[in-house]
Amino acid sequence: MDLNIYLLVALTLLLGFIFGRLFRRVGLTSVLAYIFAGVIMGPILQVKTPEPFDTVITGVTLAFVAYTIGLLFSYEFLRTMGGKILIILIAEVLITSLVVGSMVYLLKKDLALSLILASLAPATAPAGTIAILRDFRAKGTLTNVCVALVGLDDAAAIIIYSIGIVSVKMVLEGSAHIASSSIYPVWNLLGAVALGGLIGVILSTSTKKAQLSSDHLFVISIIAAILCWGLAETIKVSAILTCMILGATVINLNVHIGNRSNELIDTIMTPIFILFFAVIGMNIDFSQLGTLWTVAIVYCIGRSVGKLIGSSIGGIASKSEPKITKYLGFALFDQAGVAVGLSLLAAQELAGYGLGALIITLMATTTALFQLFAPLGIQYAIKSAGEATV
Repeated sequence: MDLNIYLLVALTLLLGFIFGRLFRRVGLTSVLAYIFAGVIMGPILQVKTPEPFDTVITGVTLAFVAYTIGLLFSYEFLRTMGGKILIILIAEVLITSLVVGSMVYLLKKDLALSLILASLAPATAPAGTIAILRDFRAKGTLTNVCVALVGLDDAAAIIIYSIGIVSVKMVLEGSAHIASSSIYPVWNLLGAVALGGLIGVILSTSTKKAQLSSDHLFVISIIAAILCWGLAETIKVSAILTCMILGATVINLNVHIGNRSNELIDTIMTPIFILFFAVIGMNIDFSQLGTLWTVAIVYCIGRSVGKLIGSSIGGIASKSEPKITKYLGFALFDQAGVAVGLSLLAAQELAGYGLGALIITLMATTTALFQLFAPLGIQYAIKSAGEATV
């Protein structure tokens, strides 16, 4: 079915809105609803999307998401977070990546696939996790650590993905490429930090004394995030890491601008998220599901085991309370936005290697599975820790 881009956007938003309301009524998340809307549009109705549509939607959405994640990293937040959470974060992220990568490699003997799934595994869904904590009015140290970690997990996933995608390309392109491009991983990461930091400094200092209306600040924030993404694509550095560094720079140099831009960007994210997750659904290849179930199950088991072991080791190493060591991992199962978004970005970057549809289909499938049992894990954690007040 051929639709012009205006009808495509309108119909996708309409389906996303309708299914979003229906899914919420039965206790399922909006993310699954938006992906399902994309499945209706793509695999079922066979609607063809214009070539730049997927790329533009992905870039704009992840630019905003990475920017707002970067805005979490104020000096005050990092100071109050303390060393304990940092130790838990490092242990949980590294062990989750290691367990997933090892298990997938033992199953498939595919190093490239193992590396990309290992880099996607650490991300946790903040919105779904925090919503459940609020439903139970959870209060206490485990709840506080959990809230901090789910945001930091996404930031860590962006960094690990930026490293992982370069490693995957090196594996796929062979040893000759590795020998000739040893500088590329360094440039990909340090170039992103430098570019994001530079634009962040310019944005923060140029607006510090200016009397900007909300409309003006809104426009400037959008320009900065998309400019970062575009320049990063141009000079071949990690675009998503660049935008995260932009946010971190802005919040530390001009906290007022950072907080206001976060609030303003949040007002437009619902329609953008509908389009973004619908694009995921449109690109699911159901013909691969039959061969992917074993990988999906191994990924889910490996990610869950990694979260449990990693958070326990981190809790012991940081000398945290016993309830954090025992139960925190159960509250970190949820997977959605950043993990699925990174899978779409990876699919675009690896399109020439035959991994694109496989990665999207696999991550959409595992996200659906985690959406079903992650809430049970969160409930178990906060109730066992004695932090559920209802």
